[in-house]
Amino acid sequence: MKKTVFAVGLSLFLPTAFANSLPNIATSVKPVSMVVKAVAGEHANIQQIVTNNASPHDFALRPSDLKKLNQADFVVWVGESLETFLEKPLDNVGKLESSIEWMALDNVVLASFSDDHDDHKGHDDHEGHDDHEGHDDHEGHDDHEGHDDHEGHDDHKGHDDHEGHDHTGLDPHVWLNPNNAIVLARQIEKRLSEIAPSYKAKYQQNLQQFIDKTEKKDKEIRQSLEALHGVNYVVFHDAYGYFERQYGISHIAEISVSPERKPGAKKVAELRHLVEEDGVSCIYAEPQFNPAIIRALTEGSDVMVSTLDPLGSDITLDENAYTNFLTGLSQQFLMCKS
Repeated sequence: MKKTVFAVGLSLFLPTAFANSLPNIATSVKPVSMVVKAVAGEHANIQQIVTNNASPHDFALRPSDLKKLNQADFVVWVGESLETFLEKPLDNVGKLESSIEWMALDNVVLASFSDDHDDHKGHDDHEGHDDHEGHDDHEGHDDHEGHDDHEGHDDHKGHDDHEGHDHTGLDPHVWLNPNNAIVLARQIEKRLSEIAPSYKAKYQQNLQQFIDKTEKKDKEIRQSLEALHGVNYVVFHDAYGYFERQYGISHIAEISVSPERKPGAKKVAELRHLVEEDGVSCIYAEPQFNPAIIRALTEGSDVMVSTLDPLGSDITLDENAYTNFLTGLSQQFLMCKS
């Protein structure tokens, strides 16, 4: 009897991963959940913070979300540039140091909203990266001079200090580059294998399958989106830079740099002129935001209005979610040619 009581009592203090057999992972947004699910499969419990129909740009944590953070073995998020609501609560519940911050990982491709040149963290000299032609000089990144050694970012294991992770001005929509998804997937596999070693072989198998499927899908989309080269289109907000650079397409304007900033009268007038005079083929709305401004811009014109969903709100969360998301987004872009 005493042994039984002791065993039950001990289980209350064991880490979640051991007490419940499966790790508990809290994720910030749907794209993060997609990558985690691809690697974890059925061998982890995933609790997402931002609901599928919400935007992380104006999200506020609820008590139920704090509970998810508390119960998680670790948290995976994009970074403070996107989830401004998350860093302080993570610190308060003691999960910040163990969290995986996507934008802070080595080898993640980062870019600013206004810069066409990618910043490859951990590749200061870019030697041996001939496939990134056109980015040799990386002009426009003067603010990174003197940071060749990336102090404070040597390996990002466990995020021991989290200081100096200022991503101000950088585009946080990193999941729209499939190479960044692979970087995160590798880190997820490493962490899961550490806390649930009995599933290590499965995690490694899932990782390799994810890499293979993602690289294959990347090639397919590159070919299909050639149809959009030279097409003039307008996006709701400046969220698609990583995807556009990856596939050689480009919007000629955005309604807003950030969805929480409503365009002023001058901006609306400029966009209206653009629609009327510059041969805009289509304008893309987003399901998370009110399309009223788009209706006003296109009223009386033949411009097509379609929808891009940068969060994959309607994608079923399974092992194929991320590649299905890429497929869906590419098809949404191609609506401009239909």
